[in-house]
Amino acid sequence: MADSRLQEHLRGLGAPASMIEGLDDGALIGLAGDLRISAGLDLSLDDLAQRCGAEPKRVAELYGSLGLDVDRLAGFGEDDVELVSLTMNDGAALIDQIGPGMFRVTGRALRRIAEAAVAAYVQDVETSPREEGADLVGLAELNQLASGVAVELGSALGPIFRHHMWVTVRDQREGQAIVGRPELISMGIGFVDLVGFTSRSRDLAPDELMELVEDFEQQAFDAATEFGGQVVKSIGDEVMIAGPSHDTVAQIAMQLVAGFGSDPSTRPRGGVSAGEVVFRLGDFYGPIVNTASRLVDAAAPGEVLTDVGSIESPDLSLRPAGTRSLKGFPNPIEVWSIGAVG
Repeated sequence: MADSRLQEHLRGLGAPASMIEGLDDGALIGLAGDLRISAGLDLSLDDLAQRCGAEPKRVAELYGSLGLDVDRLAGFGEDDVELVSLTMNDGAALIDQIGPGMFRVTGRALRRIAEAAVAAYVQDVETSPREEGADLVGLAELNQLASGVAVELGSALGPIFRHHMWVTVRDQREGQAIVGRPELISMGIGFVDLVGFTSRSRDLAPDELMELVEDFEQQAFDAATEFGGQVVKSIGDEVMIAGPSHDTVAQIAMQLVAGFGSDPSTRPRGGVSAGEVVFRLGDFYGPIVNTASRLVDAAAPGEVLTDVGSIESPDLSLRPAGTRSLKGFPNPIEVWSIGAVG
């Protein structure tokens, strides 16, 4: 039976009896967060479309391009009116001007931010009622607070996006200054993965596995930020990194390989390359990317391999490592092992 104090608390937040009935304590604590997230979303799809002078079907398509099914949403608010009006002004929809790809990338990125924010309380606060003697009302208040912080964080992302735009524009101009086609950019590309991760993960409890992955991704992020690069994406136990030069990705990979973990059963290794790559919607493609990806497979634990035979950083050195046969490549390629000076 659900806790009566918790039910009373939710009624005080405006939850109708029909919304509370039949829910257990964990679901009721989740409801406290849901009420905060859905606050002010009082418009239906038809209301929104009417406010913006648009057809409901067209509005639904806009949200679909951002990865959202309108039938699964709590409702719409004044921010939605501003969004739809901006993108569908006078029939010249922004989505038609810049294409659906930009909207798809935006939706995917925001979904990941939302998942990270929600995990902070769904995996912690909402599971706490299982603990004997838990303060259920206090947990509901904490869930409501965490949900509010997440919502406010989303509203405050504008300045962060502007700063990233400033840096990215300059990186892209620099990378495209020496290439002949607008879809190409000169970049360093690298991959770092964890040798032994699959077998090690079988021995770890879920929270320990999460801690291992979080630590790996955080160190990759910190190294990329320090040396002026970026983590393009995380792929399980592997990260893809990029930077304006071969030296940049080499420094990132070396720091991550040298600094991550003390467990010898899980050791990082890396592969890096550099040259012209296809740059599209925040990702990179082409032979340089394929080379870096295959080099990480050829590297030994604790090693970073490259096919670029020169390096400018005084902190790094190159040692010839012979030739390697890489999957998908018709002939062996010459490689070097990157080392730290001193």
